[in-house]
Amino acid sequence: MADLIVFRCPQTGMNVQTHLEKQQGHEGRSFESFACPACTRLHFIDLATGQPMSKDR
Repeated sequence: MADLIVFRCPQTGMNVQTHLEKQQGHEGRSFESFACPACTRLHFIDLATGQPMSKDR
């Protein structure tokens, strides 16, 4: 089931919303690429939490 998630674009600081399939009970991290409509760049979203990948990874 696709959930509507909202995250802050790291480039523009704008709130962006999208539909992503969240994975329940998945061990480890799984990311999906998403073309951001705010900055037109690709961001990687953690499917378990709905948060964008940080610069630390």
